[in-house]
Amino acid sequence: MNIEIKKSQSCEFASALTQENMKEYYETRSIQWNSDLFVKSWKEFENFDIYFDSKLVGVLRFSYGNSNCYIRDFQIESNVQGKGIGKYCLNYATRFAKDRGDSCIKLRVFSENPAIRLYSNHGFTKVSESKGLIEMSLSL
Repeated sequence: MNIEIKKSQSCEFASALTQENMKEYYETRSIQWNSDLFVKSWKEFENFDIYFDSKLVGVLRFSYGNSNCYIRDFQIESNVQGKGIGKYCLNYATRFAKDRGDSCIKLRVFSENPAIRLYSNHGFTKVSESKGLIEMSLSL
């Protein structure tokens, strides 16, 4: 198993994967996908591609502020989930944030998303919940 994380060069894959992975959550909440908003955020965030055995399978996106690192998007293709890629990426994010000098990593996740277990197992704790959206935090 070979996992690599590299700076993204294009947002098309990330947009399509995010839209596909979030479709169920958005439909449940009557949220409409906004491609223009995604492209705008692409320019504002730091974006990484995730490769598994040399195949592009995911995206990891960060923003920063107040000594915090925010995981803004973390998407992995469904056909390769459960293979340790998520754990590897969270370890990468932790090292990345520590190297930047951040004191905390924060993220938001829909309350029914099974990734909550992955985040909890990595040490993230629930900070708040509002309208089906959970904020989690990991102190570094």
